[in-house]
This record gives sequence, C-alpha cells and structure tokens, in this order.
Amino acid sequence: MVALFDEIFEFVSSHAETREATRLRLSEGLRERMRAQESLPESDVEEFLRIRFTQAFPRTASLHANRLVDKVREAFRAWMEYAESVGDYLKRAGLDWETVEEAAKVFLGGPEAIRAFKAEEPSRFVEFSRAASIAMAIAHLNIYTIPVCLRSVFPYVDPERAGDYVREAKRAFSLIALAHIKKMYDTGSWDHFALRRLNLVRRLMEL
Repeated sequence: MVALFDEIFEFVSSHAETREATRLRLSEGLRERMRAQESLPESDVEEFLRIRFTQAFPRTASLHANRLVDKVREAFRAWMEYAESVGDYLKRAGLDWETVEEAAKVFLGGPEAIRAFKAEEPSRFVEFSRAASIAMAIAHLNIYTIPVCLRSVFPYVDPERAGDYVREAKRAFSLIALAHIKKMYDTGSWDHFALRRLNLVRRLMEL
C-alpha cells in the first residue's frame, strides 16, 4: 500500500508544474528569502507547505488526471483494505473509527491537553489509549504522504469519488497522527516541531 501512495506523491510533488504553481503563489517576501537561501522561520515553511498542498498539488493532479486515475484507484483500494483491517481491530477492542478521530483531536493538543483530558475523563482516556495502541502499527509512516494524497490529489484526479477520498483522508490522518503522538507520549519526549506540523496537516484535512 505505502509504495503505491509514495509513487503518486512523488510524481505530483516533484513535477515541474507543482514547483512553478507553488513559486507563483508564494508571497514576495518568502520568494526573496528563498532566493537568498536564508534559513526560513517555521511560519515560512508552513506557508510553503500550505500552498503546495492546497493549490499546487490539486492543480497538477487535475492536469494529469488521465495518467494518474488507475494508480489512484489502485492505491485507494489498498487503503480501504488496510482500513477495514484496522476497523476489525478497533471493533474487537470495543472501539470504532470515531474513537480514533476523537482521540487524535485530544492528542493533537499536546501534553498539557492530554493530561487535562486524562484527569477529567479517565475512562474515556483509557479508550483513547487503546485506539492509540492500535494506531502504533503505522507509527513509522510519513505524516504527509497518505493523508495529503487522499485530500489534495485523489479528489482532483477522480472527482466523482471525491467525498470518499476526503472521508478517508481524515481517517488516515487521525490514525497516523495518533500513532506519532502516542510514541511521544509513551517516551515522554515531545517533538513540538513535529506536533506543529501535524496540526498543519490537520487544518488541511478540515478544508
């Protein structure tokens, strides 16, 4: 499954049209800082990623829809098979995808939000922890590839199924985000840079 998404993401990400569409939409100040090869602040990096994922990726996907559509459908079938297996694990644990999405929202708030939720709703936190443990199987996955493909590429390649892709983008992101944050929680080593990037992708999923 991962290889299928990687291939699509790499095609769109590295395409000259994506690079040009991104460049044209960046603020003049950011273009100047990039030309000067300055070290960019996090706000600049976020602007760059936001424009790539919300404007440049959809444009390239639309332009190359005929070339990508078969690969997109194959990758989506693979994701749905995987999501079904996750759903089975969740069901056996007395959970569902809604639990995963709710848990991700809490965990994305960071350590203080998690501690507060644990104190206020300990029984619900136990459920969220079980969901996070199931998600840990994919803690090694890149935070961008699958969610961004599902949200910013697939609907523009195959618009008739856009609603399905957007729904599954939210599920995929919630599962991957939960896995990454559970890993931080378990080790007690919080990567606030990664947490900020995860929240950037969360906002993309909500568009």
